[in-house]
Amino acid sequence: MTQDQFDRLLAWLSEDPEEAGRRYEDIRHSLIKLFTWQGCADAEGLADEVFDRAAARLGGPGWSYVGDPAHYCYGVAKKLLYECRRRMKSHAPLDEVARLTVDASEVTEDDSELEHECLGLCVGKLDAESRELIMVYYALEKRDKIEARKALAERFGISINNLRVRLYRIRAGLEKCIGECTEKGSRREMN
Repeated sequence: MTQDQFDRLLAWLSEDPEEAGRRYEDIRHSLIKLFTWQGCADAEGLADEVFDRAAARLGGPGWSYVGDPAHYCYGVAKKLLYECRRRMKSHAPLDEVARLTVDASEVTEDDSELEHECLGLCVGKLDAESRELIMVYYALEKRDKIEARKALAERFGISINNLRVRLYRIRAGLEKCIGECTEKGSRREMN
């Protein structure tokens, strides 16, 4: 978004600059909560995308929205949610994740090293928020773990259950990535 587009967006939200800033922050906060609640990985990025799309349309050809700007932004958010859900459907289903688990007695030291290497590569591919979420979620033990998870849920503005769902999706993606990586590694060792 250019500075000119951002200025137009603020003027559209309110004629008073201070009120426009407050409305912008309120709408953005609501959008972040909405995207987080819906389980989208990059809620802040999606909230920014809503404003980018709205700002790009403002004053353009065929622009004729009359009403509360927040409602327009929520309409854009609804379309982004459809896109987010389509991306989420590409995550591994539960039965596929179950097939990725292996009996510990079947794992050799070489397999373990390869899995560890693949884990590092796959975690490195995660976006910063998902990487931080998964690392903090599994970092502690017992009572510390429970308190840390509560704090993590509060920090992201979601419930413990939503936190678990987000982590399930991250884990499923990691397990799929690790499975593909170890399979490629095993094929290389065979050749």
